[in-house]
This record gives sequence, structure tokens and C-alpha cells, in this order.
Amino acid sequence: MADKRTRKAVYLKKLPVRAHHISSHFTSSMFPAASVLLTLFFITGGARFELAAFYCIVFGTLAGPLTYGSGVFDWKTRFQGRRTRIFDHKIFFGVMFLTLSLVLIVARIVWPEAILASGTLKWIYISLVYAATGCSIYLGYLGGKFI
Repeated sequence: MADKRTRKAVYLKKLPVRAHHISSHFTSSMFPAASVLLTLFFITGGARFELAAFYCIVFGTLAGPLTYGSGVFDWKTRFQGRRTRIFDHKIFFGVMFLTLSLVLIVARIVWPEAILASGTLKWIYISLVYAATGCSIYLGYLGGKFI
């Protein structure tokens, strides 16, 4: 009986770490998908691709705080909060990613027609999507160094 409780306690201690791995994979997949869909929108002109890209951005952003919070928890418990170049980059680019993704959602809600029109706002929005995707990929790359 004690062995079963011990295994459960060990699992519960690892749960926040697993939460980080799961949520980070989800977030890391949503933004590259959004970039591909946005690119397809420009190639085909199909507005549904742009809408699907926006939904990917929304769902990736919603998972962002869980990913960031569980990553900080993992860093403080598993790595005793030690400051290294990798962790400093993960903290900086994590904040940058969250900021960019929130700006994208607000911009799309405030100016829904900007992506369909030709002009500066369209290219700023596109640049922000690709920048957020770059941050997401880089964060995944840094996280892969620990596995």
C-alpha cells in the first residue's frame, strides 16, 4: 500500500513539469501553423486561411501563460532557479512571445480589416505573426537542450 502512495506522490511532484512539456508543445505547434495558414492566405487569397490562422494564434496565446508559469515552476524546482544564458533567454523570449501574441489578438480585434487591405498595418501584422512564430521556435529549441 505504501508503495502505491509513494508512486502517486512522485507522479504528483512531476505533474507540473509534465504540464510544462504538454503546454509548450501545444503552444509551439499553434504559431507555426498560424504562419503556414497566413502564408496560404497570401498565396490563395482565401479569407478562411486567415481566420484559421487567427484561431491558432488565439489558442496558442491562451496556452501561453500556462506554459510560461509551469516553465518558471519547473526552473525553480528542477534547476533551483539558477541563472544561466539559456534560462535568461527563455525568460526574455517567453515574455516577448506573450507580449507579441497578445498584441496580435488585440490588433486583429481592433482592426479586423487591416489584414485584408493593402498597407502598413497588414505588413506590421504579418511581421508580428512571423516574429511570434520565431520566438516560439527558439523557445522550443532552447527547451530541447534540456531533454
